[in-house]
Amino acid sequence: MPATAPPAVTRPPADRARRLARAGWLFGALLLLAVLGVGLHLGELHEVLALLAELRWPWLAAALALQAMTYVCAAGVWQRVLARLGETRPLASLVPLSLAKLFADQAMPSGGLSGNILFVHAMRRRGVAAPAAMAALVVSMIGHYLANLLLAALSGLALAQYDLLHPALTALLLAYGAFAVLLIGAVWAVASGRGLPRWLPGRRSPRVARLLDALARTAPGVLRGRVLLAVGPLQAAIVLLDAATLWVMLWALGQAVAPALVLAAFVCASLVMEMGPIPLGLGSFEATCVTVLGLAGVPLAAALPATVLLRGFTLWLPMLPGLWLTRRELRRTTAPTT
Repeated sequence: MPATAPPAVTRPPADRARRLARAGWLFGALLLLAVLGVGLHLGELHEVLALLAELRWPWLAAALALQAMTYVCAAGVWQRVLARLGETRPLASLVPLSLAKLFADQAMPSGGLSGNILFVHAMRRRGVAAPAAMAALVVSMIGHYLANLLLAALSGLALAQYDLLHPALTALLLAYGAFAVLLIGAVWAVASGRGLPRWLPGRRSPRVARLLDALARTAPGVLRGRVLLAVGPLQAAIVLLDAATLWVMLWALGQAVAPALVLAAFVCASLVMEMGPIPLGLGSFEATCVTVLGLAGVPLAAALPATVLLRGFTLWLPMLPGLWLTRRELRRTTAPTT
């Protein structure tokens, strides 16, 4: 009788997830280095250095102020929803959470899942009732995707007006439209008590299952046009402030670019980062932003440093405080809620 073959050893899901995350970090780092290397070579290093030498502190201070306002806007979204549900919280107490959530969303890409789990934990720790916490999360998520859909459409129109709507950019905008509509529908269905179809693969993940269970406890009546209209302008303002930071960096480097095209470059790069599996959008964001700016006529010697400076303010500068705030949120004991 032949010997029975030993059972196949399968890696646990957590191990596979860690391996995929490490692969994503490595690929992203290599892509970023490639973008920087090619950009500096084609853009002539001495030209880049000459433009950077012209930077002055007022421009950097303006960029810092614009970025600080993005965190205030994010906290303002949650504050408005909580206030409508009788869970008023000071705006200042929510601003650090917006920084921590940004770090979790970008450092652990999962369609915003990591940041949302952190958000729920932090709100409960602050004594916010679970239904109200989930309402703030649901409204901010739906408002985010609705604002991105609107700005993506405006970006497409701007690119078309300047005859710059490349087929690849059209495909990107359409893909994000489908991506955003799917996520909006899924969040709306769960928060409304309808649930998700059983065939969706992501629902089997323990983390996703916990989030779905929490979303099902959203405060009733929060998914109304009045609430979404109240937070929509703040969600759009976050994107506009980020795009304004890029515009300021380009202006500081001597490039006068139409604001609509700067917005289109930032939005397209953000969509690639949001849908992609690469942590922080390393390389993919920079490549997309520089490409669209190049289509708009911005020299590579200016487009690359402007994009890198933007990423410095939106990503790398908040990284350490975001990591510290995230660890602080996760260390604290969750407060009992109703």
